[in-house]
Amino acid sequence: MLYEIECDKFAEKKNGEFVPRGRIRFHEGLNTVLGDKKAENAIGKSTFLLALDFCFGGDDYLDNDINNVVSYVKTHTINFAFKFGDGIEYYKRSTIDPKKVIPCNQNYEQSGEPMDIEAFRKHLRESYAIQTAQNTWRSLVGRYSRIYGRDNYDERRPLKYGDETEELAIMALEQLFGIYDLVKEYEDFYKEKDKRKKVRKQATDIGEIVTIATTERQVKENEKEIERLEQELAELTNKEDSDIAAQDTANLDKAAEIKGQITILKRKRTRLVSQLNAVKTNLEGGLTPTFDDIVELQEYFPEVDIEKLEIIENFHKKMQTILTGEMTDEVSRLELLIDAATEEVRKLEDEQRKLGIPTNVSKKFLDKTVELRGRINFLRKQNEGYESTRTLVAETKAAKEQMETARENQLEKLETMINQAMVRLNDFIYDGEQYAPEIHFGNTRTGKPTYKFKCESNTSTGDNYKNLIIFDMSILNNSDLPFLMHDSLIFKNVADLPIDKIMQLYVQSKKQIFISFDKAEAFTEYTAKTLYDTRVIDLYANGGELFGWSWAKKRKKDNKEVDTNTETQQSE
Repeated sequence: MLYEIECDKFAEKKNGEFVPRGRIRFHEGLNTVLGDKKAENAIGKSTFLLALDFCFGGDDYLDNDINNVVSYVKTHTINFAFKFGDGIEYYKRSTIDPKKVIPCNQNYEQSGEPMDIEAFRKHLRESYAIQTAQNTWRSLVGRYSRIYGRDNYDERRPLKYGDETEELAIMALEQLFGIYDLVKEYEDFYKEKDKRKKVRKQATDIGEIVTIATTERQVKENEKEIERLEQELAELTNKEDSDIAAQDTANLDKAAEIKGQITILKRKRTRLVSQLNAVKTNLEGGLTPTFDDIVELQEYFPEVDIEKLEIIENFHKKMQTILTGEMTDEVSRLELLIDAATEEVRKLEDEQRKLGIPTNVSKKFLDKTVELRGRINFLRKQNEGYESTRTLVAETKAAKEQMETARENQLEKLETMINQAMVRLNDFIYDGEQYAPEIHFGNTRTGKPTYKFKCESNTSTGDNYKNLIIFDMSILNNSDLPFLMHDSLIFKNVADLPIDKIMQLYVQSKKQIFISFDKAEAFTEYTAKTLYDTRVIDLYANGGELFGWSWAKKRKKDNKEVDTNTETQQSE
């Protein structure tokens, strides 16, 4: 439990001097921050509760939107101690470095290495022996520390905590009672299915996935087209080719590729053979005129100059001699290329045969077969994708229903337990003569959990705040929640009778309850005595504020009753 708190800025102003308040001790059960008879505001009741929250690892004490103490009091350190079993642990935490908590000795002198705030929160959770609750420490205790300035004291929405959704608020309650893991398994399964469904739909909508039919009509059109294509494929393949057409599409596609390569090689080889024949013809001299040819030519053309023709012939013979060597080399080169092409054709034909497809099958047949098969497979995949999507949608719907059913079953049990606990507390307060508040869980139209909290017969402000107290006490008594904080705002409109009984409930608690309260004398003798007996600090206006002064009130210069210089020194 929280054992004590100390801050050198906590003070009373007496006779113009600031007197430190010293160490403020706490005890089991009710711990009261008592305001004055006039119910003065701005005396530090809420700030003190926030300081306690600061000791419990909270950060709202430093939040200017909630509490502007740092703006006026400036840098200060809060010393505090916890008692667990027979041991007392001493710490200090500064407003200048709130992310660190420093272990200390009993004189609040540093005695160990600073702890990171998260490590400190984890330590508190372990030290309080939280067993069932699955919340983080701050999620556990922060929501039931209902202090003015924090968004968690809506009397009609007891689960409200800041700006989180109802779904998250209910999840925190599930975690508090250790039932969240029972639901989370179904929730995770549903979320995974829903994510896959959304990703598939998005990809289909933007055209990233084209192998999914989007409508039942498209599926039927695809079926008709498949039937037509299969008929065309059947007509394409004769009896001898039927086994080939039944081959795997990948084999057919590969065979068509090989067939294309063979065709290219054969054309290349044909060109090389033509070149080779031309060169061989030249080597054989079939195109060079002989002496007999020239003599025969003179018979038809007597005027031809035989000598010049002989000179020309001799020139050709000399050129032929020169070129013969080069042409012989060209013959060898062409023959090598032809042999290489022939060998490559042979290898490719062997590769085709290994695929189970004869070499005499035409490329045209293979290409057409591959085309038809490919189109048929594409249309089938579209239809399979449609069925897969339908299955995924159905599975997602079923997973959602399972999740909601699991959550409803667990929340129904939790609802019954909390409502029964509230009935017992309400009967204690009203001797069984008034209806108790009830909490009821349900689902929105989108399937998200929601809740209602009310008492049908009591709708006044005071009754609603009383109901909030009853709810919190039910949670405190039946869970791992280690303590409660209730600010004075909650008690403002509650009637005397319920206040008496509520004080009894507070006093009976074995867990710590921290409250702030005003005008004790305005209530019954029992309530007033209880508040005085359980008070840990008295706060009042004009010097009795938490820091000995109030920054909410105007300070006048040269007013001897208000020493502004002293106040400024106190705040620095």
